[in-house]
Amino acid sequence: MNPEETLLKEADRCVKCGICLPHCPTYTLTRDEGDSPRGRISLIQGIAGGQLDSARANRHLDRCLSCLACQAACPSGVDYSQLIDGIRASRQKSRGERLAHHLITHLPYRSWSRLGLWLYRHTGIRPLLRTLGGRRFRRLDGLLPDQARVGSWRSCYPAATSRQGRVGLFTGCAGRISDRTALDAAIAVLTRLGFEVVVPDDQGCCGAMHQHTGDPRTAETMATINHKAFADKELDAVLYLASGCGTQLAGQPLPVPVFEISQFLNRCHWPYDMALNPVDSAVGLHSPCTLRHQLKLADEPERLLLRIPGIRLIRLDQIQCCGAAGSYLLEQPEMSDALGARAIQQLRDLELQFLATSNSGCALQLASGLRQAGRKIRTVHPVELVEISLRERGSEQT
Repeated sequence: MNPEETLLKEADRCVKCGICLPHCPTYTLTRDEGDSPRGRISLIQGIAGGQLDSARANRHLDRCLSCLACQAACPSGVDYSQLIDGIRASRQKSRGERLAHHLITHLPYRSWSRLGLWLYRHTGIRPLLRTLGGRRFRRLDGLLPDQARVGSWRSCYPAATSRQGRVGLFTGCAGRISDRTALDAAIAVLTRLGFEVVVPDDQGCCGAMHQHTGDPRTAETMATINHKAFADKELDAVLYLASGCGTQLAGQPLPVPVFEISQFLNRCHWPYDMALNPVDSAVGLHSPCTLRHQLKLADEPERLLLRIPGIRLIRLDQIQCCGAAGSYLLEQPEMSDALGARAIQQLRDLELQFLATSNSGCALQLASGLRQAGRKIRTVHPVELVEISLRERGSEQT
């Protein structure tokens, strides 16, 4: 069966009932049937069947977030992920798309990237590149958090207490810049719990960005790189922080089980002397689409954070999608901004000290929206709050 026949067979399972419509962020925003799951499936049927090939059709397909809220709600069990990834794989990528993906997924792993980031931020290179780099580059630059720094870790961190096991830490590509604080917090918490933490320096991007933008071959190459990086290290598990990476890693043949960090911490043994200090703060808990719909782990961060005394946790279930969606926030700026603004609007009446989310892209998107709205709310990964609560009493708000 050729790729077009495979797509048509799966698309034919959609009965166009419309149950997915209220769950689709783009449809609820535009009310355009072309921006709905069943509308996009109809377009995919037309393209795969050879009856349709137009820029207008591709525009609607490009505006899909791949959040899979529709798939989670579908009573027929249509594999929408297979459909949208498959149709995108049939299209030729532009030079700009290929370059943007390469920069995001490769530069953070280069040995000179730390120096390069410093030079970029403290010399005249930044305004020059903003002028010459084009729309995508300027937008990426605007999302760069002030505290961003390129990650550089030791290959192994010993357990600080009685040893429970040995785990590998997946850093991700963009996460090596945007999630450095969260990754350091994860190492601190894990070693305090008695885990030896291995951070292979030959690991690579998870491949999710390539998989969901029509480049499955590169995604497969990334999977091979990561399998080699985490193999033969006598690990009990590989842990990730970014749920977007987790969806991709879950489908890869890694040599040991893969766990989301909150999921793992909820299942491991906590020594009796590991009491958490109070964190007297209101925390908004955002659940990324990947954590809810693909991984089905939406309750894990909440379970972890409720261990912390004094925390006032507010679930932000009213946020459908923040509009980040991997490279979507670069390639569909208008739709991404509209969805991001809608997400920030949901926080307008909440007095929060922290906004916790479990995905790198969501953190960048929400933090940018909060800055633009003038809200002084610190965006963190849930594991950062656990690390804060482990510090000496009296320093938890620093």
